[in-house]
Amino acid sequence: MKTMKRERIFYLDFIRALAVILILLTHYNALFLYMDPQPLDKVVITYRICNLYIGDFGVSLFFIISGAALMYVYENSCNLAKFYKKRFVAIYPMFWITYIIAFVIQKLVYHADYSGIPKQNILYTIFGFDSYYAAVKPTFFIIGEWFLGCIILVYILFPLLRWGVNKHPGTFSAAIILVYLLSIVCYQTGLSKAELVTVRLPEVFFGMLYMKYFKKTNWKVALGALAVLIANTILSPAFNSNIQTTYVGIAAFLVLTFIAKYMECGVVKAICSFLSKYAYAIFLIHHFIIYKVTDMVDFYKISTAESYGVFGICVGIILVTSLVLYFLNDKFMWLFGKIVNKEK
Repeated sequence: MKTMKRERIFYLDFIRALAVILILLTHYNALFLYMDPQPLDKVVITYRICNLYIGDFGVSLFFIISGAALMYVYENSCNLAKFYKKRFVAIYPMFWITYIIAFVIQKLVYHADYSGIPKQNILYTIFGFDSYYAAVKPTFFIIGEWFLGCIILVYILFPLLRWGVNKHPGTFSAAIILVYLLSIVCYQTGLSKAELVTVRLPEVFFGMLYMKYFKKTNWKVALGALAVLIANTILSPAFNSNIQTTYVGIAAFLVLTFIAKYMECGVVKAICSFLSKYAYAIFLIHHFIIYKVTDMVDFYKISTAESYGVFGICVGIILVTSLVLYFLNDKFMWLFGKIVNKEK
């Protein structure tokens, strides 16, 4: 059975666009958290939401909408060969193009030295896992984030998760929750718990369940979810942040899916569509650009307003660069397609 192209759902674009903005804020504001003393008056908007670090909040939304979007497209049919081919094409060419450009800049402009990294570790980069393992072993990490390696693992697992959603939703939900809790309680070394795919599966699986069995959020559910967000903000619980991230992310998703229908107007829709379309390119390059731009700024000597200006410059460069990367990727795929078809 052929997978038909389905109409876009606005709330997925809306939440994805919001998550993109949150991730941009995360990596800009993170600079101030690592400085001593911390110039927190230079933070743009905030670095915490609902008692969570803003990055944890944004990434949780990304995992949930990833599950929801995949289920929306592949709910009725999922040819494994076509699915994995499509995921491969969507991820790797743009990643490789972006990486090569960034690597050349690092070498020629910043004279980066990678001599201490085992050459065989370039395999982590080739497969998109250099950032995922950067905390536990030397890699050639330059662009992208740990999220890339984790979402690749999610894609690998998706056909199994899809089968679970369609055939045994209760059993799979229980199994995923069990593995999730065991990962949080028992896992002690190596990667951060927040980066483990087993810790992110409840978010992904919830997104899939939502798209399969609900698709819309009524006002009662939205109100209850809003109450969870308000309670977590006011009470500021001190227990495990990974658990908080999971339920806060889910509650935020439910609130946002409800209010999205009231935001679906011309300008908002256009902005969300743009950010959603270029989200992957933005994700790949934003960290690299933010670091290069902010390295030229002495934040102890500028005002809060000027910090907002620096953030605006970063965003402008990121958006332009993302357009260029998208263009280069399209041209590469077009050329590759011509070469393959010619050989046939």
